[in-house]
Amino acid sequence: MRSGSLSLTSSTEDEVYSTQWPVTTNLDAALRYLRHGSEVRIIWVDAICIDQSNIEERNHQVPLMKAIYSNAVAVQVWLGSPSKGSDGAMEILKQNFQGIPLPEAKVGDSLLQDDDLWSVIELMRRPWWTRTWVRQELILSKRVFIHCGFNSISWNEMKVDHLLKGRAQLLKEVHGRFNSKTVNQFNDCLDFFVQIDDMARFSERSSDPTVYDPAMLLALGRQCNNSDDRDSIYGFLGLMGQNFQRKIKPDYKLSTPEVYLDAAIQLALCSNSLICLSLTKYSAKNVRWLPTWVPSWQPLGTLEAQVWDRRVRNLIGHEIFSACGENTLEFQVVDGRILKVSGVKLDHVLSDGIAGCSEALFGTEQISAMQQEWRYLCGINMHNRSNYVAGGKATNAFWRTLVNDKHVKEDFITRRRCQKEDCKNYRTWVDELGDSDTPYWKSVHAQNYHSNFTEACLGRRFFVTKKGYFGIGPAELEEGDEIYILAGGKFPLVLRPSPESQPNTFELVGDCYVHGVMDGEAVTERTQRSGQSPWKKAVATSKGFIRSSNKSLDPDLPLRDFHDVFIV
Repeated sequence: MRSGSLSLTSSTEDEVYSTQWPVTTNLDAALRYLRHGSEVRIIWVDAICIDQSNIEERNHQVPLMKAIYSNAVAVQVWLGSPSKGSDGAMEILKQNFQGIPLPEAKVGDSLLQDDDLWSVIELMRRPWWTRTWVRQELILSKRVFIHCGFNSISWNEMKVDHLLKGRAQLLKEVHGRFNSKTVNQFNDCLDFFVQIDDMARFSERSSDPTVYDPAMLLALGRQCNNSDDRDSIYGFLGLMGQNFQRKIKPDYKLSTPEVYLDAAIQLALCSNSLICLSLTKYSAKNVRWLPTWVPSWQPLGTLEAQVWDRRVRNLIGHEIFSACGENTLEFQVVDGRILKVSGVKLDHVLSDGIAGCSEALFGTEQISAMQQEWRYLCGINMHNRSNYVAGGKATNAFWRTLVNDKHVKEDFITRRRCQKEDCKNYRTWVDELGDSDTPYWKSVHAQNYHSNFTEACLGRRFFVTKKGYFGIGPAELEEGDEIYILAGGKFPLVLRPSPESQPNTFELVGDCYVHGVMDGEAVTERTQRSGQSPWKKAVATSKGFIRSSNKSLDPDLPLRDFHDVFIV
């Protein structure tokens, strides 16, 4: 990149001096556009104010970023110099921020057209939006102004509900003014604003890790780009709770694996849960650079990011599940890399119990064929009344499994457990799957179920266990993998016996949803069989769990069936 030069003036008690400092072309343009015509303007620029080549200075400055953004009079965001259509794109965003529905937005005197949406898409594809440190800037700052050339908009006017409402209205116009491909890509761009809103809510409530696990905030930020993979942790510290900030101290002398390993340990300690294990991805031993239980936070490719986004959204609201019942987390790290936890085996996966993987957002014909394959694997059909291994009808267990027994409301934020009446959404969805000529769902029922289905199943694999449990698990699932419930685990885990290791030593393949055990039923079953007091029945609500039982629970009773599990 070409460099310009910036003249800085500094002072001491004895002298005033000036020096030349090389800057990028982009920064050179920003300073020329942002400087005031008649007044001195003091601007803090991290690329200049922090010596990126000095490790000690970086270690010192990173913890100060929260104070810098929070105390700044205003943060000026520079998207870059203007280009064809960028002024119109800025105007469209400004109107949408202010609550004007997208179909009613205007560029000049004309209503929005397909080309205008493409201008917004191009603006949103500029590099600034993907930077890791951007999230702190937008969430912590009192006032933020976004500039493209001489055009600017106020971020503080942005309301995510306006954007989501505009998105829904835009879909209705897809057969009129707008091309479906354009609308899809435009809506993908709007996910940025939804992500920032999610992260802001996580940050506001980060002091209560039982509600907002700090691992989820890091997960939301994994689609960001950075020049240093360690910033996937350090770049979000300012948004984390004080407990996590005290335990993680930026240290650029540590390697990336060391930073990620330490972060995994501290995440489990701070939240007293194993939700961070749900954010791992299994890799073969010959290319593995982290223990299987440690999440990687490196940036993702386009298709990986699409799958990751649905995966993370499916984990938001994880507090409505508790496969471990009331059994709390106890863990230890052995030899610096081996996770020792307490767990109990539920079942294992059959060779003929693994279905194909939903690797992409297929069309309706492919989805129809896939769900029929999954039904065949279960040995059920729409009118089958056979019983399910954990109680109830197999057909009921099947449609609930496909959405992880979870319904995401129209605000894309609130999540609740499925209810009996939600079955009509599934039946309508199945009926509409056969209509390959319809790019969008005809009914709200089918659209709602499909949204929940893609969130639960994209990049995942349907499976049936030896005992007959239905589940959705990681794409890397194989015959013989074992399903375990760990103390402190909201979700069951898929574990693979580690070759050439000691007994009860496993590799973590990933988490899974298993219908009929997500409220601690498997733990209850085992305690009853052992002659111990059963766990109180867990009833899921949108606000968490309400536990009720006529029998009391002695929290000091040991679980005889739980044993040490080692994950490498």
